[in-house]
Amino acid sequence: MDLSIPGLSERDERRVDTLQVIVKEETPFLPKVAFTLITLASVGGAVFTGLGLGVSGAGLLVRWLSLWAVALAGGFLAWRLLYLRRAEKGVDQVRVDALTGDLLRRADEVGRWVSPVVLLGAAGPFVVPALAGEPLLRWGIVAATLALAGLLAVGVGRGAVAGPALALVVALIAGWAYADVGPDWAAGIRALHLTAFTLWLGGALWNIAVAMPVGRRHPNVDAVLAGARQLDRFRWVVRFVLPTIIVTGLVMADAFRALPLGWWTSFPGILIPLKVLAIIALVVVFITCPLFRHCSPVQGVCNIDDLAEQEDHR
Repeated sequence: MDLSIPGLSERDERRVDTLQVIVKEETPFLPKVAFTLITLASVGGAVFTGLGLGVSGAGLLVRWLSLWAVALAGGFLAWRLLYLRRAEKGVDQVRVDALTGDLLRRADEVGRWVSPVVLLGAAGPFVVPALAGEPLLRWGIVAATLALAGLLAVGVGRGAVAGPALALVVALIAGWAYADVGPDWAAGIRALHLTAFTLWLGGALWNIAVAMPVGRRHPNVDAVLAGARQLDRFRWVVRFVLPTIIVTGLVMADAFRALPLGWWTSFPGILIPLKVLAIIALVVVFITCPLFRHCSPVQGVCNIDDLAEQEDHR
């Protein structure tokens, strides 16, 4: 078995396989903090953008919910299709199958929770005044949102369902980016910003609602290794997502740089620096989470070396 721990002999690998994996009862709070921060940052960004589009009152919340729900589903589906692997090199396949089966069943359950949220988000295009003159785009976004909600309700544990669902998310991100800025290069920047937000938010949901509870039920080294590799794939993506959110956000905010200081310290201008502060806090959480082993309640998922350290003390 390849534990990806440098320096372990074959004999040591067999000894590590006999370890009892420690599972904490409490759920780590830092991933929840990250999920909350990125949600709050999205509210600020959506309200600021919505006001610029002529959206007001409760319509701002409806438009935010539309984007948030799509992002929630998109990052969730990305983990299902891109980070989860049915086979992991050097890991017992029977144990990986057991873990994967549980993950997919749990993904179906969580996807069905997300489905009604996405369904509510179908009202979003009707609160954006500019879309009244773009009926094809408006109804296209509505139809794609309804279809996404339907596929989530069916169950995304099956690849034949998850694949088309993720394709709908891609189409919705492109549609909303076009709706926000029109046929302009800025639409590409907006789409990139929304994509980065999507990959983090929905990935955080999978880790909290799927990976953690299922991981607790499989306290063996093979499952730990498979879970750690999935988490590492998500972390690798986040390393690109973070700077992408920051850079694209700054590019979009550049149009307001000439405004006086008073604008930046009053509503709605203050939403931009508040969102930046939330992103900075997210960076701190991302760095801190693995240091304090807060990525998972299962020993070894945050850092597989923890299993080797446990062996050293036996």
